[in-house]
Amino acid sequence: MTNANDSFPADMVQALDEFDQRADAITNLFTASLDQERLPSLIYHYTNDAGLEGILRSGTLWLTDIFDLNDPSELRHGCSQLVRILKERAAEGPREAQVFAEALERFLLNGGIEASAHYFVCSFSKSGDELGQWRAYADNGRGFAIGFDSKALVGAFDAEDRARNLPNSSFAVTYSDDVLATLQRKLIDEAMPVISLPRGKELTPDEINTYMDALLVRVSADAMSQVILFKHEAYKNEAEYRFLQVFRGDQPVPEGHHRTRPYRLIRYREFNWQGPAANALWQIVTGPAADPIKGPKFARDCLRAYHPSLPPDEVIVRSTIPYRAE
Repeated sequence: MTNANDSFPADMVQALDEFDQRADAITNLFTASLDQERLPSLIYHYTNDAGLEGILRSGTLWLTDIFDLNDPSELRHGCSQLVRILKERAAEGPREAQVFAEALERFLLNGGIEASAHYFVCSFSKSGDELGQWRAYADNGRGFAIGFDSKALVGAFDAEDRARNLPNSSFAVTYSDDVLATLQRKLIDEAMPVISLPRGKELTPDEINTYMDALLVRVSADAMSQVILFKHEAYKNEAEYRFLQVFRGDQPVPEGHHRTRPYRLIRYREFNWQGPAANALWQIVTGPAADPIKGPKFARDCLRAYHPSLPPDEVIVRSTIPYRAE
């Protein structure tokens, strides 16, 4: 198969590659600051009763395709902000920048985000007793929050990256549109000269279109590498800590699995936490709307069946939130 980059001059291919490197440097500088943040002692994964049993039995956690999650609206919000900033910048610039801004908006609206890369996430929270998390992710408060030793679990995820050459990363989500906008403006500053690169060159319309299509994909992917680190301030109480894997959109996802929801197949990947971090399981919180007898009993039964060395009376605690599910 002919590479699309073969359809325009080599110096323009090099310009795209150099743009990617500068965009990566912008994002990597920010993620390096995240790496300096102190890990909480525990991170919690909210789930229902079936999820608790499955996680304890299999010793695995699932990283789900982010576009199959209940509400990926934070991604679209972040991309909409990028388009807005680009349009504002392009309004003062050359015509090709305005055309590119309009093309990027159409590209993102028509599935360009999904096409640029495959994003798989497993979400945790720094809080083991947060009402919004109970409502959204733990059967409306009837489920459980599984507390893991964060150092052990993150270490196991990082070790999988090194051992199997997987694109793993872990980080605390940032809740700030302003910080994201600052990164996006830097990205756009780097993109503007590359957008105008075809000007003055003796290129055919097909060559220009092929180049711009390649640039659209790269800008979208670079933008998503920033957006994926953020959520809107309204979700700040979630205190999310995220495990992430990213695979190129033009390549198949290795070892992918599927589960079902009504009329849908949901893609996910498995992370084996129990093998490299057997002692990571630290706490199970029963939800505020869980049956006060059946909830703790189910958690004890799961521990006895799959982790008999753990003392249930020390591991299992109950939410302190006064809440009744509707």
